[in-house]
Amino acid sequence: MYQYVLFDLDGTLTDPKEGICKSVQYALHEMKIEEPDLDKLECFIGPPLRNSFHDFYHMNDEQCELGIKKYRERYASIGIFENELYPGMKELLKTLHDRGVHLAVASSKPKLFVERILKHFEIEQYFEVVAGSDMSEKKVEKIDIMREALSLLFHVPEEKIPQITSSASDGTPDLKHEEVLNKAKRIIPIDQILMVGDRKFDIEGAKHFFLDSIGVSYGYAAEGELKEAGATYITDNLDDVYEIILGEKPAMQTNAVGTFKKSFHILMPLVYNFALTYAVLFILQILLDTALNGAFRSYAGWFLTHSSRVAVYFDAFATLVCAVVFLVLYQKEKKKPISLVVKRRRDKRLLRDVVWIAGLGVTLALFLNLLFSYFQIMTSSQAYKEVAGVQYSVAIGWGLLIYGLIKPVGEELVFRGLIYGRMRLYYPMMFCIPISALIFGAYHGNFVQLLYGFIMGCLLAWLFETYRSLKANILFHSAANIAVYLVSVIPELNQAMFHVTSVVGCGVFAAVFGLVLIKKDKAG
Repeated sequence: MYQYVLFDLDGTLTDPKEGICKSVQYALHEMKIEEPDLDKLECFIGPPLRNSFHDFYHMNDEQCELGIKKYRERYASIGIFENELYPGMKELLKTLHDRGVHLAVASSKPKLFVERILKHFEIEQYFEVVAGSDMSEKKVEKIDIMREALSLLFHVPEEKIPQITSSASDGTPDLKHEEVLNKAKRIIPIDQILMVGDRKFDIEGAKHFFLDSIGVSYGYAAEGELKEAGATYITDNLDDVYEIILGEKPAMQTNAVGTFKKSFHILMPLVYNFALTYAVLFILQILLDTALNGAFRSYAGWFLTHSSRVAVYFDAFATLVCAVVFLVLYQKEKKKPISLVVKRRRDKRLLRDVVWIAGLGVTLALFLNLLFSYFQIMTSSQAYKEVAGVQYSVAIGWGLLIYGLIKPVGEELVFRGLIYGRMRLYYPMMFCIPISALIFGAYHGNFVQLLYGFIMGCLLAWLFETYRSLKANILFHSAANIAVYLVSVIPELNQAMFHVTSVVGCGVFAAVFGLVLIKKDKAG
C-alpha cells in the first residue's frame, strides 16, 4: 500500500490530445509549417514544449520561444478545455482520497494551467499539492517539478530532497549511493511514495528519487517506452492502479448480488438464444408450409428430399437474426478501452498476430478432430454422426459461408461477448475460462462436441482476455471451422490427412503457434 501518490496530468489524469495537438498545429501554422495530421503531434504530449519544438522540428532557442508563445495564444483560451477526464478517474481519485492516501500532481504543464484544469473537472479537492512548471519555462524538467511536489508534500526544503539517482544498470543503487539512499529514507518515506505517469519522463523522475512508478499505457508513450524506462508497473486500466496503490482489488457493486441472480444474469443470453432461434425457426417453418400448400406445391418433393439442407439454411438464418440482436446487446455491455490509444494499440497488436491466431485455430482444430477420429471417438457417438450428416449436406460454398463466418460470429457474441463477459463481472479469470468453455461445449448437445468445444472454448476465452476483442475470437473460430469443414467434405483432403503423421504434425504446429502467442502476450 502506498500512502503518497504523485500523478502526472496530461495523458494520465486527462486526455489532452485535441487541445494540445490543435494548439501545436496552430503554432506551427503561424510559423509557416503545416501539419494536418494531429496524430503526428501526439509526441508533444508529456515533455516540455521547448524540448518538443527543438527535438521534433529542430528549432533554435528563438524559434522555440515563438512556438511556445503562439501555442499559448490558442491553448490558454481554447485548447485548455479541449480536454477529457479519463473514464473512472474521478471515482478513483475520490476513493483514494477517502481512504487517506495523500495525492499530488506533478506536471510539466504550467501550474496556472494545471490548476484551471483540475478546477474545470472538479477534482482539485482531492489533491493536497499541485506542482507544475512556471510560465517563463525556466523550471520545466520533470525531476525539478517532482522535487517541488515532494518538498511541498512533506514540508521539506527542496535543497534537502536528496539526489539518489542510481548508476547501476539494474536500477539499484550501487554501494556509493547507499549512504545517500539511507539519508533520503530518513527525510521522506521513499517506500510509501508512488509516481503515476504515461511517459518516460515520469518514470525517469521516479527512478531519480528511487520511487516506485506506474506507467499507464493508455496515455501517449510510444510502444515499449515505459518498459524501457523501467516502470515498476505497467497497466492500461484504472482497476490495476487502484489495486497497486491500495493493495486490494476494487470493491465491485456486483459482490452484493446473490449466487442465483449472478447465474441468472450470466445464463440469460443462452436462454434468449434458444428462445429466439426456435421462434425464428417456427416462423420459417410456418411460412414454408404455407408456401408448399399453396403456390409452391410442386416443389414439395424437392424440399422433402433435401430436408437436411433446408434445416441448415433455416438454422443459419436464425443465427443471423440472433447475431444482430446480440450485437446490439454486446455493444452496450462490453467494457470499452479507457482511451483511443489503447484501442489503437490493441488493433495493431491483433493485426500483427493474425497469422499466429489463425494458424493456431487451424492446427488445433485439425489435431483434435484427427485425434478423435484416430481413437474412434467420433464413430462412438450416434448423436454426433447425425449432426455431422446434417451439417455437411449443403454445397461447399454455402458451407464455408455458414460455418466459416455466420456460426463463428453468432457463437462468439453469445458465449464470449455476453456469457463470458458477464461471468467476468463476478468471478476471476481462472474460474471463468473452464466454466464458460464447459457451457460452450454442452451447448452443442453431444459428447464429441462437448469435449471438442470445451478445449476450444478455453482457448477462445483466453484469446478474449488477451486481445480484449471478439475480432481475435472470430478469426480463430472461423479458421478452425473452415479447416475442419474442408477436410470433412473434400475426399482428397480427408484421405491425405488421416494418418498418424498428420496428427503429430498438427499437434506440433499447434503447440508452436500457442507458445508463440503466449510469448507475445507476456512480452506485451
